[in-house]
Amino acid sequence: MCLAIPALLVELRPNDQAVVNLGGIRKEISIALLADVQVGDYVIVHVGHAIGVIDPEEAERTLTLFAELAASVEEGPSAGPPQAGPAPSGGSEPHEVGSVGAHAEPSAGPPQAGPGPSGGNEPLAAGSVGAEVFS
Repeated sequence: MCLAIPALLVELRPNDQAVVNLGGIRKEISIALLADVQVGDYVIVHVGHAIGVIDPEEAERTLTLFAELAASVEEGPSAGPPQAGPAPSGGSEPHEVGSVGAHAEPSAGPPQAGPGPSGGNEPLAAGSVGAEVFS
């Protein structure tokens, strides 16, 4: 899974470089993919490159959602919507004689979501929105 996050452009530097600020984290990024960006613009940052400009109101809504998500992860599970559980096993587990489905053929079933290449299950700490993106 890829993550691009809005950040405020705070400084333009030579050679298509700039500095963005996200929650107090300042990071030098490339702006080579964009034309006519200015200090004060919100840019979408992905792996150290600004890949687009975003409306300030949309940037604020997105950052608020990230902060709420981080806070809910820190608080722990809640009585929210059902969460995904373990993926179906595909019928390879042993069955007792006479158990329902003991003679059923394994089914591949629909693809199941799982952690990404980096593990993907690391929680975000409150206030750390974007910290991993910029570290």
